[in-house]
Amino acid sequence: MDKIWSVAVNDLRVTFRDKSIWLTLVVIPLVIIFFIGLANGGFGGGGGGVRLLVDTFDQDGSDLSAELLVNLKAANDGIILCPADNTAEDVCRLKGSDLTDELAAERVTDGVTSATLVIPAGFGAKALAGEPVNIVYRSQDNLNQNGPVLQALQAVLQRLGGAVVAARVGVDVFEHSGLTGATFRDDADRAAFSQQVYDSARQTWDTLPSAVTFNESAAKEGRRPSGFSQSVPGIGTMYVMSTVLIGCLVLLTERKQWTFQRMLTMPIAPGQIVAGKMLARFVMGMIQYGVAFGFGLILGVYFGDSPLALLLVMVAFTLCSTAFALLLATFVKTEMQAGSVLNLVVLILAPLGGAWWPLEIVPQWMQTVGHLSPVAWAMEGFRSVIFHGGGVESVITPVLILLAVTAVVFVIAVRRFRYE
Repeated sequence: MDKIWSVAVNDLRVTFRDKSIWLTLVVIPLVIIFFIGLANGGFGGGGGGVRLLVDTFDQDGSDLSAELLVNLKAANDGIILCPADNTAEDVCRLKGSDLTDELAAERVTDGVTSATLVIPAGFGAKALAGEPVNIVYRSQDNLNQNGPVLQALQAVLQRLGGAVVAARVGVDVFEHSGLTGATFRDDADRAAFSQQVYDSARQTWDTLPSAVTFNESAAKEGRRPSGFSQSVPGIGTMYVMSTVLIGCLVLLTERKQWTFQRMLTMPIAPGQIVAGKMLARFVMGMIQYGVAFGFGLILGVYFGDSPLALLLVMVAFTLCSTAFALLLATFVKTEMQAGSVLNLVVLILAPLGGAWWPLEIVPQWMQTVGHLSPVAWAMEGFRSVIFHGGGVESVITPVLILLAVTAVVFVIAVRRFRYE
């Protein structure tokens, strides 16, 4: 291990001796992060995943159903109820079409909307009577975690349900209290008393901490995700891939200059030489992540509450990129060929995987294709922490997939690699 580390340290020393590295490692990435962040909404909510379109069908039209929708928007101010909140700019992306159940299902499947919500007829009356009632909710949420819309809906239903139960219990307790005059004059008197208890319970609920992870807890502390919450991990990931994949060009150059062949004559195993050089690229990738996320901290970006989860994603993706760097080194033959391949790979996999914009805004088939890129899995992990308030458990799936791809690619690369 000492020999591997010595090779890595020597490579890093040579790399940082070239002053132009600061241009590609720091200046250019940060400039692109800044302008892509501005395009995604800058320091405000913007397009960094905060706008959540929800196709809504209120088939009840009661005061309780209207209250549910109002509270849903209050729980997460990124939620836009369609078609009610549509604007002249067509924020709901309906393109002039009338919203039907079939169109709503298609929009969810294609990733146009975050969810469809159907409040059935009789919702208000049944809820106030204590009868079970089902609300239809459709989305493409990850099975491992609740999305921000579902989190907001669950919090609102919890509060409305608690207030309804309080009103019913209050009426029953009053009627069976045995106190003199503890009777209602008529149904209107009963309804007025029930409403009074309900309003009191709702006010009590409003003073309690919210159960919504995203906007309720984070926004109140001034830690809402912004446009830079998309551009920092996205562009950072793109440049990590670029920085690490350059490792194949380094191996090619050293072979051409006979540096690699001379190292083979030293008392060190060939595999240790390659491992050391790949370790150096891994360290460079982690440094690149440090530069990107450090810049994000300077901009005041909120990165969630689980640094460990973010670190796991960074390590997994950088390892995956390192494996691909070694694999590419077995295919390219010239420096010009290597440069062209690197640019092609990075400029395809980065936007395809959601590094430039959230995958949620592209059609469903494009989201599926996008997950062929390891960038998509890294961004899924980052967004689950930054936008959805997830912890380590929320990044287990993307991290395991990245590590599995890493293992497969490393095996193929090692079998193809030739030391001569």
